[in-house]
Amino acid sequence: MVLFQSLIHKLTCMSIKTILLAITFALIHQWVVSQSFMHSVGATISLLDGKSTDGNNNRILLTQTNLSYFPRYNFVEYDNASVSVGLPLGLGIGIARNVYDDYGIAFAYDIPAVLDYNFGYKSTPDNDSRVGGYLGAGFGYYGVTISGSSYSNFSGKSYGPMARAGFRFTTPKDRENGHGITVGLFYKKGLEKEKFNTYGCNVYFDF
Repeated sequence: MVLFQSLIHKLTCMSIKTILLAITFALIHQWVVSQSFMHSVGATISLLDGKSTDGNNNRILLTQTNLSYFPRYNFVEYDNASVSVGLPLGLGIGIARNVYDDYGIAFAYDIPAVLDYNFGYKSTPDNDSRVGGYLGAGFGYYGVTISGSSYSNFSGKSYGPMARAGFRFTTPKDRENGHGITVGLFYKKGLEKEKFNTYGCNVYFDF
């Protein structure tokens, strides 16, 4: 009797382990299959507001327009949502102005890394909703060189944590082709000496 009970106990433990292993493999399989690469192209407009570090503590304003390419990778996907990592890269030219109304030409690049929660349209490649959106956070690195100005000559960088949010939508025609539009806002708090606060808006065409 004791032997029979011991055998039943062992079989029960083995069954539980087998079930747990099966569930684990199923979840891993679903996780691997669910991964998707998505990308967009568009433009970003940014306003950087900071202080000079030359001892005068003058205010520096940078208005920047970048062409942007945004690849993202969904590493978790659900029926109507996903979690993704992405790099909304930017490169462009802009205008810088200081308190003396002295203007310069700004050449810049933007390299943010973001983690987004996507929902609705374009949260996954197969989502058939008409509207959607995202909420996210990340860390941004921005480099700029200003030239053509006696007061605004500057070469530096801004980096820090950022928060972002936006919405996505599509038209009936674009929906047939799997295309859409993303409109978003973001804010970045600079950790460099100039302490740039960056406010931005982006518009993307989603593939």
